[in-house]
Amino acid sequence: MSGGFFGGGFGGFGGGPGFGGPGFGDGWGEKGWGHGGFGGGPGFKGGFGPGGRPFLKRAAFVTAAMLLDGPADAAQVVQRVSDATEGAFTPPQDLAELAIGLLAGRGMVKVDNGVATLTELGQNVLAWRGVSSETAHAFLGRAAKFGDAFKIRRTLFELAGLARTITWTGTDEQKERLAETRTKVLEALTDAKKELHRVLGSA
Repeated sequence: MSGGFFGGGFGGFGGGPGFGGPGFGDGWGEKGWGHGGFGGGPGFKGGFGPGGRPFLKRAAFVTAAMLLDGPADAAQVVQRVSDATEGAFTPPQDLAELAIGLLAGRGMVKVDNGVATLTELGQNVLAWRGVSSETAHAFLGRAAKFGDAFKIRRTLFELAGLARTITWTGTDEQKERLAETRTKVLEALTDAKKELHRVLGSA
C-alpha cells in the first residue's frame, strides 16, 4: 500500500493520502510523537514544516526515526518503512525527499549526495522525545495492522478527488458517466456499511 503514514493516512505516517493516522500520538517514545510533534521541542517552536502541517511533521518524524538505523536516501527511507510495516505502508518517495529537506532545514540532518545523516541535534531531539530505533520499529509494527483501513481511506480519498475534478472541469459525457458511477459507488458503500454494522452487532 502506498501513502498512509507519510501523507494523510496515520490519522495519516495524516487526513489524505500519504506519514499520517490514529496518531503519531502519545505512546511513541516517552514524550510521544504526536500532537506537538517536533513543535514545542528544542528549536521547534511553532511546529515543523510549512504551516506546521501535521502530515509534514509526521513525515519528518518517521524519516528521522528511520535514520536512527543509519544514513539513507529517500528511497532507502521508504524501503525501511515498508520493511518495518511488513509492506502495509510504502510512502511516496517524493514525500520522503520533502521530509529530508525539512529536516535538513531545521539542522536535524545533513545531506550529502542525497544521503541524509542525523546530526547531533537530530539525535538529541529524538533522544529527548524518548525515541529510539527499537521504539520506532515497534510502533510501525503495530501500525501495520491498520493497513486495510488506510487502504480503504486512501481509495475513497482518490475517488472523491476524481469526482471533484470531473464535476468542475469534466465534459458533459464525463459528468454523465460520473452520475452513473456515483450511484453504483454509493449503493456499494451503503451495503458495505450495513454489513459492517451487522458484523459489529453480532460480535
